[in-house]
Amino acid sequence: MLMPRWYLTTPDWFAELPDAIRSGDDGKTVTNQHVRLHHDGPPVGPAESDAAMGMALLAVEQLNEAMTHAADCHDLTELARLLCGLNLVQAHLTQTIQRIAENVHGGAFGGLAAVPDTVVQALTDSLSTAGTNGEILAGHLKDAHLIPRSVAVA
Repeated sequence: MLMPRWYLTTPDWFAELPDAIRSGDDGKTVTNQHVRLHHDGPPVGPAESDAAMGMALLAVEQLNEAMTHAADCHDLTELARLLCGLNLVQAHLTQTIQRIAENVHGGAFGGLAAVPDTVVQALTDSLSTAGTNGEILAGHLKDAHLIPRSVAVA
């Protein structure tokens, strides 16, 4: 669950723009399958984590393609919604990285006990830095989201 933080623009992306273009039947089917897969919520194991990562990678790949080849199909309202969603995605990634850092530091992952302390500390430090930088990125996405939204509203 996403924790409220300074870098969040709004936790309710789905209600952000009620008139947003909705996906067709294929998009709804994929979304419903994902909801069913994760309906019972945590805890999830490695297979579910891999499935979620695969879906996330496919989704951001699709966004990259859309912004590379079809940016002109989107207007300022859709841009604001996209930036809001990216802010939330980045916030989730940031908080996930920070949780991983905490779990590495606490030795929660199997096999860490056999890893030298200096290596565990280096991994923890790297993840902690990534988490801090992720907050900065999410903050910039928050600012970016608010700019087209203010223009579209005005």
